[in-house]
Amino acid sequence: EDAPVRVGSALPLKFIPLGTSIHNIELTPGRGGQLVRSAGVSAQLVAKDERFATVRLPSTEIRLISVRCYATVGCLGNEDFFNIVIGK
Repeated sequence: EDAPVRVGSALPLKFIPLGTSIHNIELTPGRGGQLVRSAGVSAQLVAKDERFATVRLPSTEIRLISVRCYATVGCLGNEDFFNIVIGK
C-alpha cells in the first residue's frame, strides 16, 4: 500500500493512478495474475469508483475489475516478439 508507483510495482488497483499502463492483472483478489501477460502488451486503467476499476485491455475490451485485485505497473518487455520470423 505504501509502495511507490513505478514500473514493476505490484499494487491493488485502488492505489494505481488513472491512465497508468498495467499488466498481469488479477480477476479475483488473491488468485494471481490472469490478464495481460503476453510479450509487449499492456492494459490501461481508465476509471475507478469505490468497488470497481475500469480497465481497457489490449483487445480494446473494457472490463470492470475489483479495486482489491493486484496489477503490476508498466508494460511487459520483449515488444519485438511478434516481429520475429521462425521458419519460412
